[in-house]
Amino acid sequence: MIRDALLARWNQDLPAVLGEEHPVTYAQLAERAAALQAVLPREKDRPVAAILLADGSDFLCALFAIVQAGWIAFPLSVHLTAGELSDLLGRAPVQTVITCEALGPLCQKAVEGSASTPQIRYMETLPPLSPPWPDIQAADPNAPMLLLASSGTTGRAKLVQLSEANVSFNVNAYLRHMGYEKYQDPAVRYALGTPLCSIYGLLVSFSCVVRGFPLFPMAQGFTLDTLYRAAQEHGISHYDGGTLVAVLMDRTRNHPIPYDISSLRYFGFGGSKVPDGTLERLSTAFPSIRFWSGYGMTEASPLIAQPFRSLPPDKLGSVGVPLPGVKVCLETQAGRTSEPNRPGEIVAQGPNVMLGYYGDEAATQEILRDGWLHTGDIGYFDNDGYLYIYGRKKNMLLVRGFNVYPEEVETCLQSCPLVTDCMVYGFEDQPGTEWVGADVVAATAEVTPASIQHWCATHLADYKCPRRIRLVEKLEKTATGKIRRAQEDAQL
Repeated sequence: MIRDALLARWNQDLPAVLGEEHPVTYAQLAERAAALQAVLPREKDRPVAAILLADGSDFLCALFAIVQAGWIAFPLSVHLTAGELSDLLGRAPVQTVITCEALGPLCQKAVEGSASTPQIRYMETLPPLSPPWPDIQAADPNAPMLLLASSGTTGRAKLVQLSEANVSFNVNAYLRHMGYEKYQDPAVRYALGTPLCSIYGLLVSFSCVVRGFPLFPMAQGFTLDTLYRAAQEHGISHYDGGTLVAVLMDRTRNHPIPYDISSLRYFGFGGSKVPDGTLERLSTAFPSIRFWSGYGMTEASPLIAQPFRSLPPDKLGSVGVPLPGVKVCLETQAGRTSEPNRPGEIVAQGPNVMLGYYGDEAATQEILRDGWLHTGDIGYFDNDGYLYIYGRKKNMLLVRGFNVYPEEVETCLQSCPLVTDCMVYGFEDQPGTEWVGADVVAATAEVTPASIQHWCATHLADYKCPRRIRLVEKLEKTATGKIRRAQEDAQL
């Protein structure tokens, strides 16, 4: 199971965390986690410990110490404000916050503003481990092990409760699907382009610990140059993270690379849809690397679908197939179906589905209905059972009677050389008449809205083309890097 995965590597001097001033071995990681576990009091009920730490070995030590002690881990993003942290801390029975001295002022301010009064524990003051070393505390694998703030796109974040059984199922599925042995991947070493506090980051981190793979967390300040340099210096073979990497690689695929990246074997993407045609071009430009996307959400811990060990070249636009043991259907007006080419809301059943939202039964019942997790995403199956994603049900626009999904327009815009980033939304120029609008971060200062609209006219159906384009310096993102959408009511 997940909670004892680190202790299984207690005496292994294999590298565990790369990219720090001194490489951290699994033996060092396990010993520091045990030292922190030793100072967490044993409790009859499972208390909650929040983690406010940057990506790295300290975060992993805190994570495993908490779950080994039988507590519930509540990872928090270091990019949140004190007010946002206070709100989250006040919505769960947090007894302890584990942080570092650099984040001490932020943590102290958050605790002071919280309805609860958790103790603050600093990693720098952790006492050395003294025998006897603590045992892993018994805990129900079907009880909460993790609390995670769902990123959402609007409104107040909900606290997702995941059990050890939820996470273990997904870790085992992920590792089976990767096909390391099939591809004879030598010396697997991961670069992670998504925060450790996210469920995606946790999935890859737990998977690396289970298999003893080294991990290079690099979501903070990520650049393509940093990734390529890490491949040369650390022999990185696998990357998992957001789709921005695919866009950057695609735009620079014909440029010379001043690093030896021959160790790279795999790129996996999640969080948002990769622009159409990108993976096909990357597969041609980098024939020794396999590229694919998976699909999931925090409430599914997170995987729902993923390619199984390989992905046919004509399926690169898909997110693979449902995980074995997970039932996936499409809910339409006529009912649930798994028939091909029948778009509908993706719903799922399986051991990966969350326990529910903490302290919010109404929200839980809204998303878990009739035993099915309602994702809010629109998709369809092809004739071979591969799943494709359209966009979000709640974001759908109705333009001149046509359904338009903002995510579809965004993936198109992201492939435009004039655009660095974008957010698509709907607006009305008069009541009952909806149009497509877009906020765009331009690639250069010379780019104009008219030039982007001209490009869109050759790549999108006319009803999907943004009628209004606003140039902005940056887009607001959630802690997990997703676009933070807001209701648009501006007029032309």
